[in-house]
Amino acid sequence: DGGLAVIEDKKIPDRATPVTPPGSLSAANFSQHCTACQLCVSVCTNHVLRPSGDLHTFMQPEVSYERGYCRPECVKCSEVCPTGAIRPITKADKTAIQVGHAVLIQENCIVNRDGVTCGNCARHCPTQAILMVAKDPNDPDSPQLPVVNEEKCIGCGACENLCPSRPFSAIYVEGHERHRNI
Repeated sequence: DGGLAVIEDKKIPDRATPVTPPGSLSAANFSQHCTACQLCVSVCTNHVLRPSGDLHTFMQPEVSYERGYCRPECVKCSEVCPTGAIRPITKADKTAIQVGHAVLIQENCIVNRDGVTCGNCARHCPTQAILMVAKDPNDPDSPQLPVVNEEKCIGCGACENLCPSRPFSAIYVEGHERHRNI
């Protein structure tokens, strides 16, 4: 038609457990100690942290992967938190902290839905927790679909952020009540 395609904004998935920043130890620790000072939000260069609109956590930072993802090399939020809601961590610590894990929704994946080749989630996963495997194991030419290794996933959200599926990503991060070390 000669015009530009309409680009639909991503919608926030309905997470059973919210994702809290690395260094916060758990959702309970974070909500108990956070004073909503917004220092961590102001230093988040990838725009992953934003003020919550939820009445239970109003103005406390929440992790949102629609605009960016939590880069494994960035620890700025842990350096500025004055209350211990986010404890200081090193870059090495951060790559070993699992704040959540990726969950795949097969019917949202454009490989299944639109019949195209993708693999964006696997290409950009910093821990190689996502592998592309043949949809039909007996046919090496069948489309490749992502498979998540939950043990390796740190919950950074690169997969969710960079997934081209709209309005909901085919892959999203489900938070952990208590962070785990991998």
